[in-house]
Amino acid sequence: MSIADGDPAPNLERVLESAFAACRREHDRRLTLERVLLHLIEDDAAAHILADCMPAGKVAQLHAHVRAMVADQLAAEAKARRWPTGAHARLLALLAHCLPFGNARLDAYLGRTIAHGEQLEHALWKATVRGVAMERPVDTGILLLAIVRNRIGLAAVALEEHGLDRYRLACRLAYGAADTGSVDALLAGSETARLLVLNDDVTEMVFVVEVFETLLALPADRANALMMQIHDEGEAECGVFPLAVARARVKDIEALAGERCQPLRVRLAAPRPSA
Repeated sequence: MSIADGDPAPNLERVLESAFAACRREHDRRLTLERVLLHLIEDDAAAHILADCMPAGKVAQLHAHVRAMVADQLAAEAKARRWPTGAHARLLALLAHCLPFGNARLDAYLGRTIAHGEQLEHALWKATVRGVAMERPVDTGILLLAIVRNRIGLAAVALEEHGLDRYRLACRLAYGAADTGSVDALLAGSETARLLVLNDDVTEMVFVVEVFETLLALPADRANALMMQIHDEGEAECGVFPLAVARARVKDIEALAGERCQPLRVRLAAPRPSA
């Protein structure tokens, strides 16, 4: 199962290794997204992120819920497949100990190969794309964002049912735990304001262009040019508006960003002094 051109971040690698080991212990032949989520919740780094983005006490409830989901999956797998018992099981254990095969060949020979589910593959692919865009290894936070942003399977349903704030998670990844939101840096008595849109590593470029076209009524070429300016320079001025209009635009942008799980930040600044 390939995650990216390079290695995953240590915390995600630890989670995946733990999930694989659990599959082997419990004779589960399919590594599901729900099982990986269970181990994400049990990982200190991911649990800290979840606790910051969920109501108090909900992480424990989520853990119990996902553990029950995985138990149901194991029961269904056991019902569908009859595992060896008695002399047959002892014979397979002896073969596993004695045959001079490589691990992968031995697993295939004994029918113990662990496959990964399509939803897990989808989540890891989405996380990989985001990690490449952010120019950093895929970690547990990026995988959590991929699951909920794309609403992948029962894992995403469980996270949202227990109160995970998708937008807060996105903002936390983009700006850190001390994120304070958009900034209103106006001088006292300002009647107009410049609307500045800021760069981050999580918001998708196509969403920025959509904001410019739909909320600021900019033509497509201007919207794309401003998006690239933000990407290259860290921010771009997107217009000067009467103060009430500027603040309304900020609210509109923040509302759409929250709905789409895109942590786009805007800043109001005083107009430039006249020459």
